Amino acid sequence: MNLVAYGKQRDERIMGLVGLGTAFTRSQIERVIFKGSKRKAQTRLQVLSDSGRLKKIIRSPHEPAIYCLKKPRNIDHYLLINEIYCAVMSQKKSWHIVKWQWSYPIMEGKIWADAMVDIYDQLNKRRHVIFVEVERYADRKFEKDKKYSAITSANWTKEEWAIKEPTRILFPAILVVTECKLEVKSELDFFVATMDQVKKDIYSIILRR
Repeated sequence: MNLVAYGKQRDERIMGLVGLGTAFTRSQIERVIFKGSKRKAQTRLQVLSDSGRLKKIIRSPHEPAIYCLKKPRNIDHYLLINEIYCAVMSQKKSWHIVKWQWSYPIMEGKIWADAMVDIYDQLNKRRHVIFVEVERYADRKFEKDKKYSAITSANWTKEEWAIKEPTRILFPAILVVTECKLEVKSELDFFVATMDQVKKDIYSIILRR
């Protein structure tokens, strides 16, 4: 593949990523697509924004530029979700097969997870499925634990996200990323973590059961 074709292919990857994930900073796109090359990321994002294919949002001189197709509501929420996505994709091992879906409907939309990540560990021959939730507000009571628990009384074992093992079927773990003081009491596996913990080693959190 020549350089022109490769550049076009990479531009389409950027557009596809932003279309699915709604809003990203330059640093996030750099980590996923440019493997840490800041200069190349800046150049291509500038070209795409100058051409009108991407919308560039600058909220203040002290904040990173944000790239999207159109400015969404709750933009900070999307950026936090995508920080988790970047951690999952940049920290994965060569033996991990990872599938990520944004805004994932569970049981025909009884709950919408912020994201779902499906990881197959080829080394240990195990599948891990994690529903991802971001909780930003300390003054709002966390209610999704009750909604997830309610789902377990339904016939969920045939859902695509059900983890089928030789002797059992597991409900996915739920990762809640928050800077708030949050304690979840549930029969399900809730993993509560800060963003710093996610950035440091997300796989030690989500693969621990």
